[in-house]
Amino acid sequence: MFGRLIFTLLLAVFLSAMAGIVRADTPTVAIVYPDVREPYRSVFLEIARGMEEELGKPVGHYLLNDRDSTAADRLIGALKNDRIDVVVTLGRAGLAVARPLSAAFPVVIGATMIRPDEVPQGLAGISLTPAPEAMFDHLKKLVPDIKKVTVIYDPRQTAWEIEHAERAAKERDLILTAQPTGNLRDSSDLFRQILLEIKDNSIALWLPRENAAMDEQSLLPEVLREAWEKNFVVFSSNLDHVRKGALFSLYPDNFGMGRSLASLALQQARPGGKFESVKLLRDLLVAVNLRTAEHLGLRFSSQTRREFAMVFPTP
Repeated sequence: MFGRLIFTLLLAVFLSAMAGIVRADTPTVAIVYPDVREPYRSVFLEIARGMEEELGKPVGHYLLNDRDSTAADRLIGALKNDRIDVVVTLGRAGLAVARPLSAAFPVVIGATMIRPDEVPQGLAGISLTPAPEAMFDHLKKLVPDIKKVTVIYDPRQTAWEIEHAERAAKERDLILTAQPTGNLRDSSDLFRQILLEIKDNSIALWLPRENAAMDEQSLLPEVLREAWEKNFVVFSSNLDHVRKGALFSLYPDNFGMGRSLASLALQQARPGGKFESVKLLRDLLVAVNLRTAEHLGLRFSSQTRREFAMVFPTP
């Protein structure tokens, strides 16, 4: 009995020592984000917690002040003094200092809407844009009878997202009709033509998150009203559209996104690592409009309902 106790204690000490070695070998990561008030500050802190969970060690916090014109130079000095190995920038303010920081450190960009053409060469990042693969997976799960998806988009904003969507739709036996448009007048005509052509609920209309083709004030209410009257599905990459009547949306899981950003930071810290410069967001939570679902005649199992992180109307 005494020998077993000694063995257990020695094993615990050994494992603790090994964990310490692993943490010591893990690159030191810093996060740079704007000094903002709640609720935005909590978003950045939740991302930081996810990063720390993935790294197994604390991250350094460095706040940006929008009135500081020397932010990048000041940051580089502070980061070097603190022996930081890799930097994760968050938000649009973080994106603004990513390029100058990249001259001194490996940099990962997160918590902002970004496209590959916005990211300097050699940098990596995760956009807030939900991955179409995840959107279509949830669509098939919630409405299995859907066969076709139609999307109207502005190619200046969402061309790369649509390229991903075309591959994702094909892999899921969905027919994706993607119609580009360059201005609100043309997009309004396209939307109204599509609304006339939709005859049954085998076709779903997808609204991308960043979409200059959608007039939120006048066209969106018209689209949602027609969807209600004709019983067809509208799903969106914009969470606010679910509150207004779209069936579902996916929105960021900030803790999970933090873990993914930390993983990407570790890749960046490795010499010669090769990876996609900008990734679409896959750490996502689902929001569902139960009133719309009931109107469409959809029934969800208890297990499926437990997966809904947010529901509308709010209970």
